[in-house]
Amino acid sequence: MKRVVLGLCLLFVLIGTTACTMPWSKDDKQHTLKNTKKGNDEKITIVPQDNEKDYQIWHSDKTSPSRGYITYGVNNRLDINEMEMGLMRLSKSVFDPGKYYFQSGRYISTDLIDEMLARKLVKGESSDLPGVDKQGLNPPYGKGSDIGKRATDEPKELSYVLEQDYLTKNGKLSGVSLAVSMNSVYNQSIYYKKTGKTYPVDVTLNKTEQMQKGKSYANKVLQRIRQVKGLENVPVFVALYLEAAPGYDAPGHFYAVGTADGSARSISKWKNTGEDNVLFPSNEAESKYKDYYDKFDKFKDKIKSYFPNYTDVIGQGFIKGNKLQNLTMNININFFDETEIVSFTNYISGLLQSNNPFEVPIQINISDTTGQPEAVVVNRSDMDKPFVYVYGATH
Repeated sequence: MKRVVLGLCLLFVLIGTTACTMPWSKDDKQHTLKNTKKGNDEKITIVPQDNEKDYQIWHSDKTSPSRGYITYGVNNRLDINEMEMGLMRLSKSVFDPGKYYFQSGRYISTDLIDEMLARKLVKGESSDLPGVDKQGLNPPYGKGSDIGKRATDEPKELSYVLEQDYLTKNGKLSGVSLAVSMNSVYNQSIYYKKTGKTYPVDVTLNKTEQMQKGKSYANKVLQRIRQVKGLENVPVFVALYLEAAPGYDAPGHFYAVGTADGSARSISKWKNTGEDNVLFPSNEAESKYKDYYDKFDKFKDKIKSYFPNYTDVIGQGFIKGNKLQNLTMNININFFDETEIVSFTNYISGLLQSNNPFEVPIQINISDTTGQPEAVVVNRSDMDKPFVYVYGATH
């Protein structure tokens, strides 16, 4: 629990909140609302935020029907985090945190999600085919008898639809945000009951084509959710997301946004976000962001000079408008004792003070070769010196 709380503190440090007081350490405003339709009580907790630019959370003891369901459509944990937090961040352009509460999605059922993500069942095909539905939005299987080849020939394109709700101060639903996620790689193991076999499928899709198709899928999704009771006439903000490959060390990115006001069932005007998440080092970083790539490479060499044979360094940079906004670095080292951890962490802190080539917030996570966190260093331009914490150190 100590490490969880520390992690949240570090998030606040990285984004610029000066205090490290958890929101729930304050006196939460709690009140009970009577759910007259179901005849039971629903307890609502308003979770305040230290930063006025963030949403207060409308937390109900009735959990979201789709809670955790995103893992069935999105394979990369980094993508899941980026979709959830990125959608909330982008929603601020439409739903002002000073006027709206955030609530996890309550209206789109898992049945509707399954229906939309399913492959279209075409006339003449058997309904026994895995993952098909007459209302499915994904392409139908290709031709032939081999399920694996049919799936490979017509890969699934739409991977998930994530809902977030925005309420006014009286608790009324006043807006909905949707993340419509597209595959960059279609990776799935398909079990076919008829043959008793599992068919592995792994297809790399054209990213440019997928990003364009996302707009069409979003309008189809919008038409479906307008049929959901309570969502007929609320503004719907839609953010289009392109996933990274499964297991990749950086998430995908939101690439376009649009809003359907009132009861509109489609979006005709999309705005590019200018956002990207890039892995350092990588061919993509070298080709698209050469200056940042070179700076990272030189900084990495300075880090590795401390333990040249036992150090692995990667970074994840958030880009907006072709400019680096923040950088997270992960360092894995084979430590032999606690003193090595402390000395290496102090070395990293000193590098950030004297040789930091990046004028953006940086968080450096230091772990052993098994992935066990050992220390963390955070630096921002408004800090006199980096924030340093060694997990196992005694004070």
